[in-house]
Amino acid sequence: MILRAANALWLSDQPEEALVLYRRASLLVPSSPAPLMGLGNSLRDLNRFEAADRAFRASRQLRDGPEVACNHASVLIGLEAYAEAYALAERRFELPSHAPGPEGGVAAVVAGARRLHVRTEQGLGDGLQYLRWIPPLMEQAAVRGQRVVLEVEPSLVALLQAGLAWLPQPPEVRARPETDGDGEGDSAGRSLVSLLSLPAALGGAPCPQPPGPYLRGLDPAACADGYGRPPRIGLTWASGRKLSDGFTCREYRKRSLPAAALVRLVEGVVALGCEPVLLQQGEDRQLAEPVGHLFGGAIDPTGDFLATARVLAGTDLVITVDTAMAHLAGAMGHPAWVLLPFSADPRWLRQRDDSPWYPSLRLFRQADDRDWRPVVEAVLQALQRSRRRLRIRASKPSAARFTS
Repeated sequence: MILRAANALWLSDQPEEALVLYRRASLLVPSSPAPLMGLGNSLRDLNRFEAADRAFRASRQLRDGPEVACNHASVLIGLEAYAEAYALAERRFELPSHAPGPEGGVAAVVAGARRLHVRTEQGLGDGLQYLRWIPPLMEQAAVRGQRVVLEVEPSLVALLQAGLAWLPQPPEVRARPETDGDGEGDSAGRSLVSLLSLPAALGGAPCPQPPGPYLRGLDPAACADGYGRPPRIGLTWASGRKLSDGFTCREYRKRSLPAAALVRLVEGVVALGCEPVLLQQGEDRQLAEPVGHLFGGAIDPTGDFLATARVLAGTDLVITVDTAMAHLAGAMGHPAWVLLPFSADPRWLRQRDDSPWYPSLRLFRQADDRDWRPVVEAVLQALQRSRRRLRIRASKPSAARFTS
């Protein structure tokens, strides 16, 4: 009963309360690894990564299952222990929800397959983030005479065909099949690897090559408004709306701006003489209806990521919550400010306003009160200080352009 109550508190984003119950459960049943895993998860959400690491290690000493190993991997990324993190993350293939991993291990498959199929896994943001391993993979593939097929979500195909075309030997990009039985990738995984497994095979996290954008050549759409336009600020306010289970529902709710914070942000951008551009997809786009008349443009709600990237490239700055838009801007090397919840994903590290993954991003973090209002005010204050620089950039003939 105590453990179930602790899990319910954690899923409702109450890690402090959950921590108390997990500790009580671990004292009552010291031989069980589950309360210790819960401790690790709660401590991670409280940004106490070192204590979370100890709790996960204690849980794994009792029973080293794949679920706790994957959770441990997440906090190790926050501690920048990348080699251990990505080795542990490979144990996700032991979970019943995953197909088996490649025989012989991912490194052997990457090095030995004549035709390597690399497939995205999990969310769109994860896919965009881990594309950074495609350039070094293609360098090695050229030496080995290896063909690489990159299988991605249909909405990403055109974006990656264009954005990776700068590579001397770009991968073949195609839509991922609905099942593994596509006639080309081996269902046993001998020539099929996850994009998220490339760090374990190639190393070099977080940047496996000199820092810089790895999606290139994504020109903004043409614009007919001439010089002297106001700075355009792209806005995304909601994370991926995945309400299918407790964890993804929790992540969506804690990462997304409430309506009042969004209205304040839009009105504040306009008051500073800037033009907001709507970059939000999905149902949460409707949240902006009270201030919809203030937007100077918007992405096509039915468009793919290439169309979105071209609108993004036509902005002077993107302000976004932690969702795929942040990773798209970072992959393109486009200036973006990312609004993070207090219990942010460990990939964003702690107590810093920059990211080693994406040099073009600036991070704004919630305090432990979980209130978005001070975050929005901090963003608007920073925007006020940046207005002159943005206006200069907006007036240049080579500045980003955009039409709705």
